[in-house]
Amino acid sequence: MHRNSIRKFVEKYRTADDYLYLLVDGQAECALEHPLSVPSLTRSLGDAAITRVLRPDIAHEPGHCPALIQLSRPGEPAPQRYLDLSADYAAWDFDFNERYICGWLASPESLEVVAPHIAARCDTTADESGNSSAWFEPLRLELLSASMDHAAGELLAPIRSWLLPVSWGSYAVLHCTNYPLEQGISAPARETQQLAPEVNTFLGIWRHALQSDVGFAPWRWNGPGVLPEQAGVHAFRLIRDARRLGLCNSSDRIALSLHRVFLHPHLPQHPDIQQVITQARAGSLDLKSHFATYGEAAWKRIVYDLPRAKDYT
Repeated sequence: MHRNSIRKFVEKYRTADDYLYLLVDGQAECALEHPLSVPSLTRSLGDAAITRVLRPDIAHEPGHCPALIQLSRPGEPAPQRYLDLSADYAAWDFDFNERYICGWLASPESLEVVAPHIAARCDTTADESGNSSAWFEPLRLELLSASMDHAAGELLAPIRSWLLPVSWGSYAVLHCTNYPLEQGISAPARETQQLAPEVNTFLGIWRHALQSDVGFAPWRWNGPGVLPEQAGVHAFRLIRDARRLGLCNSSDRIALSLHRVFLHPHLPQHPDIQQVITQARAGSLDLKSHFATYGEAAWKRIVYDLPRAKDYT
């Protein structure tokens, strides 16, 4: 399935005028001996086929910056070996905190144009605190796309299409619009970049918890795929909501969010839960430890008091 997704992207969205690129993250794991490591790709494709994306925050350490790899020139066939290798790697590193494969890109422009554009957008997409954003990371770009809707395409030019590995184990295609981004991104979009690390942590905990028997869990995900569709968006909203409830401790926000995806999305509406949230907000209790004291009967009573919900958020 993964290999077919990449092949279909190339067949459907890459035009005869496009270069085909692979973007990998220099801060994520890839063994030096692996054929997709930057040293291995340099030996097989040549120095001219690879350039570093000098993201502003670590431009002084180019070896830690993303690498943009030219897989083929306009008019040249896509190299099936590297498409398959990268598809397999993207499936393998799904559970990693930092994903090596950031996407497959089609663009009529050369490395010398595309790489500086990706680097420049790190400042365009700075978070609420003004810190430049590694917006090209799969989860960050997924959240940006959701928060900006069709306007996310304004970030891409001159990248015509971008195939993105997404949080629920599938892929999404982002397309460039005809209108380049002239103004900064919205405050909600900047918030996605600020919360992305915590959202990423929560997604990992959610996936891990699904591998265990957690007892009474009426909202436990049992559908196809590792996580429900739009899992990243759900996770962002859950963490954002916990933040707005005044929970200053990350572990409290994650604990509340995790119980919402296993027990009930409206959990914070219950008076008993509101009371313990108030105590956690004041620093007088730890939500994870406190929730662990609840038995199945207590959770059933709370869940059955809550109104029906349609989805996780």
